[in-house]
This record gives sequence, structure tokens and C-alpha cells, in this order.
Amino acid sequence: MTGKVLDQCPKCSSKITNEIECETCGIVFEKYFQAEARKKAEAEQVTIEATGSGNRRVVIMVSLVIISTFITAIYFGGRSHFLSGLNRVNPPVTDQTIQNVKEKSSQSLPVKVAEISDNKWSNEEPIQRALSGTVLVRTPWGSLGSGFFIGEHAVITNKHVVTFDDNSFEAFKNGVERNRKIIDLEIEKINEWKGKILQMTAGPSRSQLELFIQGKEDEVNKALLIQRKNEEKVEKLTDQKYSQDLKIVTADNKEYSVDSIIPSTTHDLALLKVDSISGQVLKRDTKEQRLEQGQVVYTIGSPFGLSNTVTSGVFSAYRKKVNTDETYLQIDAAINPGNSGGPLIDKQGNVLGVNTMVLTHAEGIGFAIPIDVVFEDFSDSL
Repeated sequence: MTGKVLDQCPKCSSKITNEIECETCGIVFEKYFQAEARKKAEAEQVTIEATGSGNRRVVIMVSLVIISTFITAIYFGGRSHFLSGLNRVNPPVTDQTIQNVKEKSSQSLPVKVAEISDNKWSNEEPIQRALSGTVLVRTPWGSLGSGFFIGEHAVITNKHVVTFDDNSFEAFKNGVERNRKIIDLEIEKINEWKGKILQMTAGPSRSQLELFIQGKEDEVNKALLIQRKNEEKVEKLTDQKYSQDLKIVTADNKEYSVDSIIPSTTHDLALLKVDSISGQVLKRDTKEQRLEQGQVVYTIGSPFGLSNTVTSGVFSAYRKKVNTDETYLQIDAAINPGNSGGPLIDKQGNVLGVNTMVLTHAEGIGFAIPIDVVFEDFSDSL
């Protein structure tokens, strides 16, 4: 650690418990001091360049003043007016003037550069770190969700993300079968009408019925295209509903197979084991503290398949689920289909919970499972 002995983190001032990295904000001390050394060297270089440019600016400024005043003197016609105007408006440029400009340039410019650099890193690092540890979860039956690394080879998500919804499937299947019966009945009617046309003589009534039949056939043909696709989907889902071929997609758009799934027996949580990758682990705050109402929070996930989406909001309240001891974090940050299983974080990038659900027919009311519950449920698997 570059020979430095630290009692507290140089970035967040937390007490040091790990000589390699800060357990609270996650910085690696060696890299931090190297970055600070580079900043100092860059600031010194900027000072040297600013001093040189200061000299050039003085020369250019003096030249422009002389040229401008010379043109004015010619316009008004007189050398004596030119000389007196120069002395009155612009005092003589001396070595002291140049030195004052040099000192002013070397004092102001490096400070501004350092301020911009510090603000940029302090705002972007925690969110970017959390994005790197968040994944899209893709199921074999086509649904999408989110998750995040809670261990190097372990991703946490919602159980409903990786569990086939039998009720929804049965409802969809029944609807497809009902539509097939309706289409078949329509085809029988059309055939009856065609039989009647053969018995009709040529005339307006027959022509009208022919146009009517043609319109009905067009409607049935369109319905059949949709019906065939839905029937294929039912057949595919029937084959895949018991498949465990889950995939995760990381922030750099690389796909990895899930080796095993460990569902929680008490909460809407599931732990996915992925041995083929060492992920960016999202860490919780080591200090035990309750969230404050109005505290800024962020959700990360893949709403409607839009990966790497960040939304912000505030913590609203702790809520108890009716007739249970389960506690949820109520937030107003957006949670949409595909966000389920993603992390809820604070501005330091600490994970606070697992985004889980929204209140139906309401806006700005979402819920997350506290991160402590994850460690309680999967303490033996992490």
C-alpha cells in the first residue's frame, strides 16, 4: 500500500478493516494513491503550460492594442494624437506587468481542472460500479428479469423471474384453444354461405352475398395467421416450461449459462450459481442504519428488455406485508416489467434491497426486499 499506514479511508473516512480496499466505498488503496499522484503531476504540467500561454497572451494583447490604436491615429490624422492616446488609455507594458499576468494564470487554471475531475469521479463511480454488477436474466420460455452479483459466482434475483407461471400459461393456452373453436365455426358458416350461392340466380342478392363472404374470408385468414403463431408458442412453452436453461447477460452484453438455481422457501428470492464468470459484487453498507424517509435511491435493471437502465427516486417508508412478518422497502423510483430482481442502491453504490413489485393500478409505489433478508435466506450458499 505504497508504504502508507492508514487508520481511515482517504475517500469516505471510514475506519480501515482491510489493508487492500475499503469495505465501505470499495476503493483499492494502491490505485487510489496512484491516481492522486497522477492528478498532482497533471496539475503541475498544466501550471507550466499556463505560464507559457500567459506570456503569449500578453504579447498578443499588446500587439493588438498597438495595431488598434495605430489605425485610430491614422483615421484622425496625426502622430502626436497616436502617442498621447497610447499613453492615456494604455499604461506602458513593463516586465512587472508580464509577471503579474503570469502569476494570475498559474494560480487559477489548475484549481478549476482539479475541481471538475473530482466532481466527475465522485458522481459516476458508484453508479457505474453497480451497473457493472447488474445482469439481465433470460428464461427459456421468453420472459426477462434482472439480477445482480451478491457473490463472485452468485446472482440474486426474484423467484418469480425464474419460475414458470403455470396459471398464466394455462390461461393463455385455454384462450388459444377457444379461439381455434371460434375460427373453425366461422369457416363452417362460410362454407354454408358458399353452398347457398350455388342455388341462387345471378343478381344483386348473389353479388352482395359473394362480397360478404369475401370479407369474412379475409377476416378468418388474418385470424388464422395469429392463431398459428399462438399455437406454436403453446407447443414451445409446453416443451420448455420444465427447462432449467437459464441465461444471464452482463453489462458488456456477454451471455453465460446458469449452473444451478436455489429458490428461497420463505421469500420471493432465488440464488443463481454461475461458475463461468467472476462478477462485480455489489456490497451492502457495513454500518447498520435505517433508511431515512426522503433519502435518494436508485433502481437498476432491464425494464421491458432495456438493459442497463437507471432510475432515481426516494425511500418512502418501511412496510409490513399483511398477515406476515415480511418487511418491504417502499420507494417511488420506477419498477417496470423486467426490473424485478435488480438492485436498489444508494448514492454511494451500496445495495439496499432487491426490487420486487409495484402496487397494481398505482404510480410511484414500488417495493424492494431488504438486502439483509438475502443474506439470511442464503447464508449457507454464499
